[in-house]
Amino acid sequence: MSETSNYRAELTSRLRLVTDDLAWAVRNLPRADLAYKPSDAEWSIHEHMSHLRDMDKEVMLPLLRWATVPEMLDPLDYNRREWHAFRYDAEESMQSLVNDIQRMRDEELLIFRDMPDHVWSRWRTDTRWGPLTCQWLAETLYRHALDHLQGIMALRQDIHLSALQPRPMVVGGYIGGR
Repeated sequence: MSETSNYRAELTSRLRLVTDDLAWAVRNLPRADLAYKPSDAEWSIHEHMSHLRDMDKEVMLPLLRWATVPEMLDPLDYNRREWHAFRYDAEESMQSLVNDIQRMRDEELLIFRDMPDHVWSRWRTDTRWGPLTCQWLAETLYRHALDHLQGIMALRQDIHLSALQPRPMVVGGYIGGR
């Protein structure tokens, strides 16, 4: 096995693991926890997962298809603000998001697994996304998933710690009789 094939196998294995970690991190969380946001400027766990799915669906998987099959169309531009304003659905089930991410990841991993070394490292410059290779795409998928896993785990820690804080003690009742 070439060094390139070995690296590809290791990276795609890690990509599978981080995808499994994401599914684990959101499994069985109550709706309130999925929607928790420390501030309006930050994302909830649900938003992290929805964005990750949308980015794979709209950009990464189409880019991978395009990079490996020249007849495919170059994916359209992607804007997170437009995604959030026009496509984000806060009511979509977490299981649906997880299933979509896993299904797309399976397709991506199959493409990566079956490609020869020269396709993995082929330099493509004819895209609006800038120069890229399939290796760059795989590394970007991995880093993007890790970034969102880190955000989700930080939110889980916030939720955990806030649940442990004792409620304020009220002695003699509230002023005003409540």
